[in-house]
Amino acid sequence: YLCTLIKLLIIIQFKMKRSQLFSLLLLSLFSLSISAQTNPNWEYWISAKVEVKKGMTGEFEKAAADKTKKYNKTLETAMSTYKIMDGPDQGKYERIQGYKDLSWFNSDMTSGAGYKYWQKNVSQFVENYEGSKVWWRIKNLSHNWDPESKPKKHISKLIRIIKPGKNWDFWRFANRIVNVYKKHDFTGVQGVFKVVSGGNENEIIFVEAFDDFTDQGKFPNTDKSLKELYNEMYNGSYDKDLEIYNDAIEMWGRQRERMNLAPALTTEL
Repeated sequence: YLCTLIKLLIIIQFKMKRSQLFSLLLLSLFSLSISAQTNPNWEYWISAKVEVKKGMTGEFEKAAADKTKKYNKTLETAMSTYKIMDGPDQGKYERIQGYKDLSWFNSDMTSGAGYKYWQKNVSQFVENYEGSKVWWRIKNLSHNWDPESKPKKHISKLIRIIKPGKNWDFWRFANRIVNVYKKHDFTGVQGVFKVVSGGNENEIIFVEAFDDFTDQGKFPNTDKSLKELYNEMYNGSYDKDLEIYNDAIEMWGRQRERMNLAPALTTEL
């Protein structure tokens, strides 16, 4: 693939400005690096939002908790549930399953006892069950994401939609940020996810997970800010890189959600 790409670039280089050619090379090489991760080692996550009928929150939580205890009690079937606290989806619940591989999708989720129990005992309290989204977690852009840890009490979810053709501009800044985190032992937890199915393929979410709003992560060995540390590593380019990153995002594709864990609706392992 790489050899073919280089040959193609040689053919078209006489028809493009040097700056255009350089941009194409960077974008193509980045696409190649992403493609290298599209293999059986992908880690899949599934999420779905649930809107409860007005006045039936208590009934829903009790029924969903019973279902979770009966049918989501193993590592394979584990489920986490968060309640969305603000934004257009405020009041909805988000049900999440993670750490799946391709083989998991061979099973028919609608034929299991857990699904049938939900349909019989829980769905009567649901106003709307949005279609599931399938994500893959980008491991090299996640930080301190420990599969052995319990679900955090709080999540701040940054939702971004990338403009077509702007992948390199977007990911370059995101990659540099996590490099700063790693070099300076940032204590916060970040997970980065991209839609695989069920939504806009350019949708990305950055998940910041924590137990205490007063401690969402810090650099333990320095008093310098993220911007200062970034500029030290990347020749003072923070403002310029941030501008390029922001320009790569759709104007309507910027949203942040705050979610709180619903412990009774979450698997205890």
